[in-house]
Amino acid sequence: MAKSSRQVLRVTADAQNLPTRLEELTETNKRLKRKIFDLYTVFEISKHLSSVLDTPTLLDGIILTCIGQMGVNGAAVLIAKNHHNDDLTLAKQKGLSIEPSGDKFIPEDSPIFELFRAVHFKPLSYNEILRQVGDIDEVHLLRQIECEYLIPMSLQNRIRGLLSVTRKISGTAFFDDDLEFLAILANQLSVSVENARLFESEKEALEQLRTAQSQLVQAEKLAALGQLSARVAHEVNNPLGIIKNYLLLASEASPSSNSAGEYLQIVTEEVDRIARIVRQLLDLFRPREDVFAEIDIEAVVDETLLLLSHHARVCKVRIEKQLPSGLPLIWGSAEQLKQVFLNLLINSCDFMPDGGKILIDGEQNEQQLIVRVTDWGPGIPPENLTQIWEPFYTTKTGGRGTGLGLSVCYGIIKSHRGEIAATNVAGAGARFAITLPLRGDHAAG
Repeated sequence: MAKSSRQVLRVTADAQNLPTRLEELTETNKRLKRKIFDLYTVFEISKHLSSVLDTPTLLDGIILTCIGQMGVNGAAVLIAKNHHNDDLTLAKQKGLSIEPSGDKFIPEDSPIFELFRAVHFKPLSYNEILRQVGDIDEVHLLRQIECEYLIPMSLQNRIRGLLSVTRKISGTAFFDDDLEFLAILANQLSVSVENARLFESEKEALEQLRTAQSQLVQAEKLAALGQLSARVAHEVNNPLGIIKNYLLLASEASPSSNSAGEYLQIVTEEVDRIARIVRQLLDLFRPREDVFAEIDIEAVVDETLLLLSHHARVCKVRIEKQLPSGLPLIWGSAEQLKQVFLNLLINSCDFMPDGGKILIDGEQNEQQLIVRVTDWGPGIPPENLTQIWEPFYTTKTGGRGTGLGLSVCYGIIKSHRGEIAATNVAGAGARFAITLPLRGDHAAG
């Protein structure tokens, strides 16, 4: 009987405690759901942060997440100035009256850092920090940002930032789950901020490299100009000296002498040589302002051959054109390309003083048009194949070459987004192959 009474009393007590127990289980269930949601949120945020490489955008995203997830009035982030310094400056804030500034910082030797290391980088309340380190300047800054909890952003046992949150709008306390969520979020933020910094450093280094390359190119141009000055003085002085001598001879020749006409012809040729040197220099160094348009490359070649017909006859050179019919139009400057073909053909004629043959042929594919100029001269010495495009480099003797023609050709073809290459052909001589993009390809580029 006594045993039955005890069982009844136990059941009665359990029944009385049942509402309280149900309430505890309901609260625990809510907490578990909240924890699962927080972990899912961190997972989603981590996926997003991994793709953000802009530090301000990254900090904005984290702060807005803290405010929305924790239900706080505001938040702030202090991060390290650079990779080598652990001083933390106020970088971003939301919902606070204080503005970010470089003079609002926590030095790397602050007692706050030591306190976080002592508690193994766990979040601390403002009151706990004040009690442990006293009312120092850093604590005064925490008051300015209305810090309720301070969460360290640690990376490899170094504090690379601090996440501060204000009190909750509801006035309720922070649960352990809240602090755990903030700790995970802060650690993720520290990794993402460091990645963003590394990316920005790489981008800055790349920009510095490009600047250095640009300066190097400019320095090379200045060096080239120094060589140019010496070469111009030599190339222009030679024909000027000849002109002076033959003018003196022409003035001394009698009117009935046939020598006067010969002297004047020589003077005319030397003046033309000076004009050609100056024109090549201008083509090499000044920006070209030719208007690009759709052009027929075969028509350009025909016009060039017409201009060169007299020179070819004098040099006893036979020029054959074997371009395929129906070549497509290309996008470019007819005058510039005419200059390229003129330079190549004149060069070939100069290297065949006893006469010879030049073949102009070509082909096309879906993207490119290729035109080749092949001569039956001595060819180009293999050791010179990479040097012929350099300004002032020439193998012509007797002052016949300025070393600028092929440099001008190279620049023109590059401005057309094309390629020009020189090779030697067995059984013939030198071959120059010009590759140009077709109209559609160039326009798309």
